[in-house]
Amino acid sequence: MLEVWVTYMNISTTARMPSSNATEIRTLNDLITSTVALLNQFVTSLAPSTNTSTSDITKPIDNPPNPLLVLSDAAKLVKAHTTKLSLLAINKPFTPSAITKVLKELTATSLPAMMSAVQICEQESATWGSTMGKEVKARVRRVFKEMEMLLGEVRSIAAGAQRGAGRDSLSSTGVVWESCDALVELERDGIVGLALQKAEQYRETIKDAIQELQEWKEGEDLDSEGFGDGLADSDDEAVDGDKDSIEDLFNAANSMPKDRPELNELVEQAQVKLRSIVNINKAVAKRRIRTFKLDTDDAGTEQAPQVYRLDDLMQHLKRMPHQVDELASNFYDLYEKGAREAIGKVVAETKAACELMRLDWNGTEDEFTVWSRKWISAID
Repeated sequence: MLEVWVTYMNISTTARMPSSNATEIRTLNDLITSTVALLNQFVTSLAPSTNTSTSDITKPIDNPPNPLLVLSDAAKLVKAHTTKLSLLAINKPFTPSAITKVLKELTATSLPAMMSAVQICEQESATWGSTMGKEVKARVRRVFKEMEMLLGEVRSIAAGAQRGAGRDSLSSTGVVWESCDALVELERDGIVGLALQKAEQYRETIKDAIQELQEWKEGEDLDSEGFGDGLADSDDEAVDGDKDSIEDLFNAANSMPKDRPELNELVEQAQVKLRSIVNINKAVAKRRIRTFKLDTDDAGTEQAPQVYRLDDLMQHLKRMPHQVDELASNFYDLYEKGAREAIGKVVAETKAACELMRLDWNGTEDEFTVWSRKWISAID
């Protein structure tokens, strides 16, 4: 699509674009410099932080707009403005005054609107929750970083280069478009869509780990591939005493030793539990996440709104893949005690998630309540 617009702009603007002059280029460069500085400030403020202070967040806004709608509208404007910037930059004659006008519109409207949406999510956390708030910050931050890249390309063109040091302006514009589309997608999917997407990602990670453990359990020793023969020669000094341990070290990362039946049994137990965890997590997504409804009436009450409960669930689900990674690492290190402890951690995390979601969003028991009790009994 951009290439089509380039052709159109070449035909429609070449004849009417005035030639640039040094003063206009200096004005454009100054504006780019100030805009990049502003974007840098925004990017820094949106960086992930484990230290969130509630004192930095002011009181809730009266009748705030839907921040996701604000982001979607702002993202569409950013796409339109960046397209104009890119096309004006690559078409001749080069007109810095026209680029300056578009850039001023962009910095005066869309970029501040995105930051306002981030602020609304933070101030209205009782409505939007921390999961959505963090995702909004991450996606807006990406838009700003990609905008910096595009402005760098425009500056290079203004300086006389046909293209910048990195991507060309059309490529940079395409990446900005992609990051803006992610914000539009966020508004379309909402809290439920985002939570379902993340839950599926976490679940797929666990399924991948199950498959990797199976391949490790069924793998062949490196000796059979001729690798072990090259570790050391039998004539080398001080080799004989360490040869077995050295081979175990290198083989363990690729396959389970054949002379460790107790380890084989432990891997099988872990796989059974992990498959069971995948199943219960799928049920949680279907019976709890998918049925969540955003309720703005809870905000400001003494009782924590249900979105906090959803945030807690997402934290449980998020920790599971890391615990499964730890489990796999212990197996590859042939550390049985560590593997048993890691299995215990991921099972405990899943049980905590089940207990948190035992009742439905109305606080009553349902089909999932009964099934989760049976699952906990079986996993124990």
